[in-house]
Amino acid sequence: MSPAAKRRAIRLRRALRSLGPAMPRPSGGEPFRAALGAGLALLACGALVSLGGTGGAAAGLFLIAPLGATAFLLFAVPNSPLAQPWSAVVGNTVSAVVAVTVVLLGPPQPIAAGLAVFWAIAGMAAFRAMHPPGGAVALATVLSAPVVQEMGFGFVLAPVLLDTVALVGVALVFNRLTGRRYPFRQVPAEPRSHAGLSAEDLSALLHRLNQSANIGTEDFGRLLDAAEAECAQRRTGSRSAPVIRLPRRAAR
Repeated sequence: MSPAAKRRAIRLRRALRSLGPAMPRPSGGEPFRAALGAGLALLACGALVSLGGTGGAAAGLFLIAPLGATAFLLFAVPNSPLAQPWSAVVGNTVSAVVAVTVVLLGPPQPIAAGLAVFWAIAGMAAFRAMHPPGGAVALATVLSAPVVQEMGFGFVLAPVLLDTVALVGVALVFNRLTGRRYPFRQVPAEPRSHAGLSAEDLSALLHRLNQSANIGTEDFGRLLDAAEAECAQRRTGSRSAPVIRLPRRAAR
C-alpha cells in the first residue's frame, strides 16, 4: 500500500471511530438505578394527573413530553450543572413563560416555534438555568397552542412548574437514598486548593474550555485531586503516597 493510501485509510478509520460511542459503558447497576428513579418520578407526576380526574386537562394536570428528558438528566447525570434543581425548575419555567407569551401573540406556528426556542435559550442563559429540556418545553408549548390559548399563563404553573417540582422532589430523595450526591455542593465547605488552583481558577478554566455546563467546579476539583495523587503514587512507586478517596458515585 502506498503512503498516500495509508494516510487515506488512517483518516477513514479516524472518521469512522468519531461516529462511534463517545461514552464508556455504564458500570454495575447504574443504568437500572437511573431508569428506576426516572420511572418512579414520572409515576409520581402521573399520580398528580390522576388527582385531577376527568378535569385534569382543564386544571393543567397532565404530562408533557419534555418531562422525560428532564427525568433523564435528574437521574442519569445528577452531578451535571444542567440537572441541578435551579436549572431544572427555573429552566423549564422560564421556557414556558416565553413560549406562552409567543403563542398568545399569535404568529404562525413555524415562526412561533423558532421564536419560542430562541427566547427560551436566551432566558435560561440570563437566569443561569441552562436545562436542555427547556428547549423542548418551549417547542411543546407552541405545538399545544389550542390548550395554551385556553389556559394562558396558567400553563406555566401546571403542568410545567408543578410537574418539574415533583420530578426534582423525587430526585432529591431517590438520588440520596441510592448513593448519589444531589444536588451537588457548588462551593466547598472550606476554601481549598486543587493542584495549586483555587475554586475561582477552576471555574475560570472550565469556562475557558466551554465545559462549565458539563461538570461542576467541586467535581472538577475532586478529579484533579485524584489525578494528582495517582501521579504522586506512580512517581514514587509506593503505595504509601496519599490517595484521594472520592465519595461513592460522586464523580459519575
